[in-house]
Amino acid sequence: MPPLLDALAFDLQRSGGAPLHRQIQSRLVAEITSGALKPGARLPSSRTLAELLGVSRNTVMLVFEQMIAEGYLDGQTGSGTYVSRSLPGLARKARPAPRINPVLPAASSLDRGRSFARFSDIPETFRRMRRPVAFRANFPAVDAFPVQLWSKLTMNLFRRMDAGAASHLLGEGDPQGYHPLREGIAAHLALSRGVHCSAANIVIFAGVQHAADTACRLLLMPGDGAWCEDPGYDGAYAAITAASARPCPVPVDAQGIDVAAGLAAFPDARFAYVTPSKQYPLGMAMSLERRMQLLAWAGAHDSWIIEDDYDSEFRYGGRPLPPLQALDTEGRVIYLGTFSKSLFPALRLGYAVVPDALIEYFVAARTVVGRYSPILDQILVANFMAEGHFAAHVARMRKLYVQRQAALLEAVARDLGDYMTAEPSDSGMELLATLRPGLDAIAIARAAAAEGLEVMPVSFHTQGQRPDPRLLLGFGAFTPAQIDDGARHLRWVISGMTPQCNIA
Repeated sequence: MPPLLDALAFDLQRSGGAPLHRQIQSRLVAEITSGALKPGARLPSSRTLAELLGVSRNTVMLVFEQMIAEGYLDGQTGSGTYVSRSLPGLARKARPAPRINPVLPAASSLDRGRSFARFSDIPETFRRMRRPVAFRANFPAVDAFPVQLWSKLTMNLFRRMDAGAASHLLGEGDPQGYHPLREGIAAHLALSRGVHCSAANIVIFAGVQHAADTACRLLLMPGDGAWCEDPGYDGAYAAITAASARPCPVPVDAQGIDVAAGLAAFPDARFAYVTPSKQYPLGMAMSLERRMQLLAWAGAHDSWIIEDDYDSEFRYGGRPLPPLQALDTEGRVIYLGTFSKSLFPALRLGYAVVPDALIEYFVAARTVVGRYSPILDQILVANFMAEGHFAAHVARMRKLYVQRQAALLEAVARDLGDYMTAEPSDSGMELLATLRPGLDAIAIARAAAAEGLEVMPVSFHTQGQRPDPRLLLGFGAFTPAQIDDGARHLRWVISGMTPQCNIA
């Protein structure tokens, strides 16, 4: 065995220890800081190191990505991974693993800046960057995005640029958003979702979370109660908490958010954040009866509704119920949408459809919070829509996701049937799998994460993490071959767990 491989052929603690990727990272850091691995040294490939250590390649890739981000390693496309020649100042001394939770300042500092306490409550699962590893939920097929077409549109934009166009493209943007993009969004929403709006009602944001945060700042006073679905979207709780308001968890059932339960438990709430088209994470659509109850509540209590329509583009059968915004006659609904799911996450473009009475305030807030979104990205999306590419891309993705969902259902039945059952979803990029009695969803998720897989327990989205036997499995970002590999890997993870997690 070559000396480098020999130095890295160490034993991992498979049970009761730190996650495998943490153990590997700690050993590599120790080898670098001790001088055993010299600056510029080429590391084995991720596949070779994975085989040497008996772990998945995804686990090693996770380690490499983290150490590149921290400055220990350099990744060179087509060449390999090397020990950095310019190690960070503290890298020559062993450093403890980064803390998951932030260290808050002293009490006197908190008295001067109470927002520290608010932001420390943001869930860790929401704060971290999550990679598209099997089976990450709610992540689009970036592998199928028409990169060459996007590149061509970009080149055409610059090729046609004269002095006047350059001054627009390279200058400042409209805080409300690029007008042709807003027109394209309005036309698309009217046709595909029945949303009633014009370009004047649309404000462009850096994604749905940015829009939700702005809405919470505008519509909530410190201490106000705000209904959130339980289980529900972490980002809703985060935005409400950051606005010094009070998240009020309201249970959901087969019809969506339980309006009667919300009224009984939190009658003074001034705000509701809901995902009616496809409840996150359970996947059901809010019934028409519940939609009308929610709108009646908002009108009677002078309250507001945020309608997060995050997954509306990808429905596989029949027309969905009309959005709350289309049923709203009193201007109580702010409708949110995003291009992160329909195009790609790195774009960071979303939008809010805002009632007439609130437009001035939302635009003013957008001016303060981020000023405006990058003009080039807005122009490219506007052109992508105007030339018909957006509608064609969404249609292709619907077909692709139907195929990938079928592959996941087949893989679960074939490789994981001893441990779980999965039900098909009529929309979106993930499905729910129910574990057999005696299995612990959280324990499985943690064991899978240590092996470079991601399965999300529904209980992670409930208040208090109540026990729940269901896992959220994504299929959007993975080819059938990746899905098959992931299912076999997950079976290996579950079969090797401690007896308390095995089938009773």
